[in-house]
Amino acid sequence: MKYKYRVHLRRALKRDSKTITATLKHMREYEIFTDFAGFEKFNDHIADKYIQHMTSANISLSFINDNIRVLRDFLRWLERQRGYKSKLNYNHIDYLNLSNNQRNTAKASEYKKSYKIEQILKTIRAMPTASDKDKRDKAIISLQALCALRVDELRAVKLKNIIEEDGQYFIYVTPKDVNVKFAKTRHALFLPMPQDITDNVLSWRDCLVSLGFTQNDPLFPKIDSRFGKGNFLEKTVVREGIKSDTTIRDIFKRAFTSAGYEYLRPHSFRHTWARYAESQSPAFLNTVRQCLGHNSIDTTLNSYGQSSLADQRRVIANLKTAHV
Repeated sequence: MKYKYRVHLRRALKRDSKTITATLKHMREYEIFTDFAGFEKFNDHIADKYIQHMTSANISLSFINDNIRVLRDFLRWLERQRGYKSKLNYNHIDYLNLSNNQRNTAKASEYKKSYKIEQILKTIRAMPTASDKDKRDKAIISLQALCALRVDELRAVKLKNIIEEDGQYFIYVTPKDVNVKFAKTRHALFLPMPQDITDNVLSWRDCLVSLGFTQNDPLFPKIDSRFGKGNFLEKTVVREGIKSDTTIRDIFKRAFTSAGYEYLRPHSFRHTWARYAESQSPAFLNTVRQCLGHNSIDTTLNSYGQSSLADQRRVIANLKTAHV
């Protein structure tokens, strides 16, 4: 039945392999607790004992919430299968739940730190440009500063995805070329940054073209290191994209720690632009929303916005000064 459910997840619900693996791991937690007694043995008493077992252990509420949600979905599917309709009680399955306070706690997220635009500019401008690898790495962070892409998108951008219309550059984010969340196509405009940041990206693109790269080749290719004929270490740009998101994150980590800043994930650039846009005009906020790929302003403000404590203190201080 677990195999059939795995097929159901893949074919009917279109879940990816990573999600399916996580689902099976959650189900295994329950099986271990019941000593593999069989899912048909499930009842309200087992539901209560399982939740008590999970909440009394040193396990985060977010994990528990995900675990019982996965188990609940599986049992509801199992109840519809031949041979199980009379063995499982739908009401008992509903007992697999947390309290409202516990669910809210489970869904609560840590405060997401983000860089200031000035910190990003300082870091990019301090990066070296001696080698092709240096130029590529500088272009990667520059493009992220301009468009605030997701890491998967940033890694997979191709030369043809850089488009210029009426003097405005943008990245055409399409699932045909990059791994886009929810397979949504969008125009990620180059947001307002100094010209040298845009030039870092365009000059790198031109460098690749001079090396014979075509429009279908990756904008950020691998750079192999190997010893040449003179026994010197040589770095060669190859027509193959960077395969790992970890490689991208390591580039950001080296750049920002070298500049004296705490390392924050490349995803934090999306928070940077959302928080900056909050203090700008509604039209600019809406532009940032579209660039980030959000369907509504609420997503941009609630998930990525929220001014930093320093900004909030500054607003309050200005109000106090105005009243005085």
